[in-house]
Amino acid sequence: MTYQVLARRLRPQRFDEVVGQEHVTATLQAAIRAGRVAHAFLLTGPRGVGKTTTARLLAKALNCEQGPAAEPCNACSTCREIADGIAFDVLEIDGASHTQVDRMRDLMEAVAHRPMKSRFKVYIIDEVHMLSQHSFNALLKTLEEPPPHAKFVLATTDPHKVLATVVSRCQRYDLRRIALRELVGHLERTVRAEGLALASEVVALIAREAQGSLRDAQSLLEQVLAGGGTALDAGAVRTLLGAADRSLVVAVTDAVLARDPAACLRHLEALHEHGYDPQRFCRDLLEHVRHLTVLRLTGARELLAEVPDAELDAMVRQAEQVTPEELQRCFTLLLDADEALATPTRTIDPQLVLEMRVLRLATLPPLLPVDEILRRLEAIEHRGGGPARAPGHSGTAAPATAGRNPGPGPSAAGAAPRDDDLERVWETFLARVRNARIALYMTLVSARPLGMDGGVLRIGLESESMRRAVQSREHLDLLGRLASEVSGASLRIEVGPLPAERQGEMPRARARAREQETLADPLVQAAVEIFGGEVRAVRERPS
Repeated sequence: MTYQVLARRLRPQRFDEVVGQEHVTATLQAAIRAGRVAHAFLLTGPRGVGKTTTARLLAKALNCEQGPAAEPCNACSTCREIADGIAFDVLEIDGASHTQVDRMRDLMEAVAHRPMKSRFKVYIIDEVHMLSQHSFNALLKTLEEPPPHAKFVLATTDPHKVLATVVSRCQRYDLRRIALRELVGHLERTVRAEGLALASEVVALIAREAQGSLRDAQSLLEQVLAGGGTALDAGAVRTLLGAADRSLVVAVTDAVLARDPAACLRHLEALHEHGYDPQRFCRDLLEHVRHLTVLRLTGARELLAEVPDAELDAMVRQAEQVTPEELQRCFTLLLDADEALATPTRTIDPQLVLEMRVLRLATLPPLLPVDEILRRLEAIEHRGGGPARAPGHSGTAAPATAGRNPGPGPSAAGAAPRDDDLERVWETFLARVRNARIALYMTLVSARPLGMDGGVLRIGLESESMRRAVQSREHLDLLGRLASEVSGASLRIEVGPLPAERQGEMPRARARAREQETLADPLVQAAVEIFGGEVRAVRERPS
């Protein structure tokens, strides 16, 4: 006995039987009713969503003996011949087997001959992106000016590989992945029509594994029925299909959120023992993180209607424990792991890649919210007391500004800062100089504060030329004003040589300055943001 698989036996014979592509079928039917059918069509989309089926239905609707009609009758001889694949005037061509230009030229020469029986000769070229450059060139002229009795339907999963000159001569229709709920509904109707009884959990699992492809869903259903029929439970079906248990996805996510690397490894070991594909599990984690982000940002459970209630309850609980920024960081790191798993090398076990990335997620330092950072900065600002007004002071110092000033204040209102405030004032002062005048800041990187009393901030510099550069009236006025703003008291600047006993501090000061400069560099900050990284250390690059 010859058995015909479900995907062939249940192929749609009418436009209204096509699942999930109403935006395409409705437009084609409207064009047929209006008599405005183009001479060439390009149908794009992932595998198993109905590209070839739609092309055959279009050929039947145009050539039906009762038409052209928006729906083929499926009763006339022409409709039956097209459905059986034996119609002389409907040619299905595999793009991969027509890469030789001579074969395409012969085909295009045959286009000029009128159809033997039907109204139109319909050429369905599947996986058209596989044609060679010369074959595309042979097709171009005919596509531009075909005879009135010829129609072309091109189908491809990779439209970006089709020449733009070919695309421009076609009406393009993009078929989408079929939604999970539509797949589940179609499979349930199929099971009932076959007189079978499968648990709803099993049907949902098959639909999820199909990833939007109806043909894949039908093939997986066929595999389940062949492997154990309706007696299989969800666990047995997962084993049969090599699909990971969704509870493992939830468990690994719980371990990551709990910062528990040992638990992560135990769950991944269970995954490995069951023979689950690491890349497939990585993509399940990606989908899970996406769902958590949706719940965290919207709180709308109805946006995840395809997720089982038990799993959705766990997601709601997990989403409350993590910020959107941390979820985005997790998604980026998992996406990098998926790319690595998609191109494995002979020396790297995919399981190791997955384990190391999950361990990285479980040991990431927590992100601080911006509000918390601002709160801490404000606490630092107020740590030394509020700013104060100081009486006017002779020399180059500028008066302190009113209101709240950044940086530590003096030990008493209106009094000059003491030496024990020196380091705090100096660090904040350098930051203000950097924002005000970068060239002057680069000079002061080599300076050290020598003391701060009597309304004077004394600075030491080793180099005589650097001291002369800083001692200009313009620079002293600017530095005095900035120092006064930082300290909250009127200060003027004095610049002198660095004592010999303090010259050993210079390498450490330069190192700190270089580190601060590196971390503040816009390119470094952009790299950290783009790659989702963090700066662990700043090292000198060898000359």
